[in-house]
Amino acid sequence: MKIGIRNGSMGFPEMSDLFEQAAQIGFDGVELDIRADYENEAVLSADGRAEIKRLARESGVEVASLCIGALWQYSPAATDPELLATARHLLTASIEAAADLGAKWILVPVTPSDEEISHEECQRRWIRELKPVAPLAQSAGVVLCLENVGRGCGKSAEDLRALVQGVGYPSVMTYYDVGNACAFGHDAMAEIKYLAELIGVVHIKDRDGDLLGEGIVDIPGCVDVLREIGYDGWLILETPATDDPLEAGNYNLAYLRDVVD
Repeated sequence: MKIGIRNGSMGFPEMSDLFEQAAQIGFDGVELDIRADYENEAVLSADGRAEIKRLARESGVEVASLCIGALWQYSPAATDPELLATARHLLTASIEAAADLGAKWILVPVTPSDEEISHEECQRRWIRELKPVAPLAQSAGVVLCLENVGRGCGKSAEDLRALVQGVGYPSVMTYYDVGNACAFGHDAMAEIKYLAELIGVVHIKDRDGDLLGEGIVDIPGCVDVLREIGYDGWLILETPATDDPLEAGNYNLAYLRDVVD
């Protein structure tokens, strides 16, 4: 398994510093977040991606994945036409960006509507919006991975499976977050077994502790179950940056490498 880290877990440094610091600590890759101010994100411009590719090449640190964090403001479940149009743009633009960067995986948080709707309607809207972009992702060699997040209609493994099966394309899988599962009161190890072949990427973080191993998530148990189901993909740290992101990154990587090895 390869181990990466989100740029937010490094405190959102400048892109050049991110790759340098990730290489210095020893990470295999980084996950780049596309935030609400998406028009200024380097990953969504050709020039920005050219610089990212240079940094990745020179540092030896891969772009493991992209995260469309902006979907918290522009959800595919939105009722407002302008919000929905932006959500569609973000999905297609992120697929293009990921393909250009050589990043196979895109984290897609299953975010709620801008208005009160039922769980079932939220899922219907998500499936409706993902069906047209799933073939685009497949053609680009990119996989859209739906994450179990605390709001919206993708909180449990059952929710994620229903969404993935509702879309019905191999280019739509899940992005399983063991810390989120624990926060929601779910059994992460049981959910990993339940999702199995539908898991594309995994987020690693603890719960009730900033550093791995200090909280209540059974991280070694989760890694063992991932091995049982044959998972050999990315483990991406979504850990707090703390007051010293470099120290936290060093500690968390050493902890997780010890668990994995």
